[in-house]
Amino acid sequence: MKTYYNPSLWGNEKGKGLCGVPQKVNWKFEHAGARHFIPIIYRFSKGIVFDIITLLDEAKLRGFFEKYEAIEETLTPLQQRCAEQEHPYQSISAKEICINGKRAESGHSSSRAVSIPWGSQDEELSLVREAYSSLLKDRTCFACERFCVPYPEAGSKVQKLLRFFRLSRIKSIKLSTWPVQWFLPLDINFEIPDKESTREVCFVHPETGVTHTLYFQDSELVEMPMDKDGSRSLYTVQATYEIDPALPQGDSLQFGSSIQYAEPPEEGRFSPHGASSIGIIGGSCGPTAIFLAGNDREKTIPRGLHGLPLHSCFSVPSFYKEDNLHFILEGINIKKHDEKEYSFPQQVMG
Repeated sequence: MKTYYNPSLWGNEKGKGLCGVPQKVNWKFEHAGARHFIPIIYRFSKGIVFDIITLLDEAKLRGFFEKYEAIEETLTPLQQRCAEQEHPYQSISAKEICINGKRAESGHSSSRAVSIPWGSQDEELSLVREAYSSLLKDRTCFACERFCVPYPEAGSKVQKLLRFFRLSRIKSIKLSTWPVQWFLPLDINFEIPDKESTREVCFVHPETGVTHTLYFQDSELVEMPMDKDGSRSLYTVQATYEIDPALPQGDSLQFGSSIQYAEPPEEGRFSPHGASSIGIIGGSCGPTAIFLAGNDREKTIPRGLHGLPLHSCFSVPSFYKEDNLHFILEGINIKKHDEKEYSFPQQVMG
């Protein structure tokens, strides 16, 4: 398989520059309940490219597609997110990659695809299947995630020269992953009249069964001009709240802060062309601010009316000021798997 210095799984035949020099390693590891393999590392003058192959269960894939194929177009964004996390294949979210004990420069990039025998994607990964035939000969379904990783800074002129001629062997790779998050839906809609300063909202944690109470307070209108003269604006409200009891460590609430529409709003308010959604990022379940005071730089987290830590969230944006502020508590993000670190020593096969 001709592999070039880019993360694309589909650009092998149209790649630019020299092909990578393959170095067989046959590394394997388990992550988030799945088996993964790194068969070969491809060396270039600028860095390396390697594929992480994940073996998939055909029965589970068929079950997933049969469950959602007929209703895919009718799913709400919240339902789509829940369906995506049910997919039998979950990609590896790499936080950091080290080559030969040193952190790679300028980050890394990746792409991924799933080979499904009854789908068109199977042809797209035919070259991958052929290249790793010894691993995949008895497998009908698999996933491939390709990483393109630049070298760390060279330690000597000799090392630079070896890299230039693609002769610098890879002795080890360390792969650090982000924590694996899982979303538990709540889909709670509620309103807070703009004249009310406080509001209580209760919900039951889907996993622990504990009832939590949110104490909303101190709402503040945020106006975001949509054009230069300020004649059209988008409005939202940033509210602060306390939660009792506190969520388990690592859990966080997610509020809906986007709007979607098929028709433009009424004339005079806003008429975007070609737009279908607008969203606000931030203000989920973290403290609104952290103040540093004293010589020991002690951290103080703001607290609310009940003496509990304050968090912030946004209401659903609107193209005009509303009397009732609409909030959507979409769900809870929990930590399903902790961040991991995988170290692969050299196991050169040829």
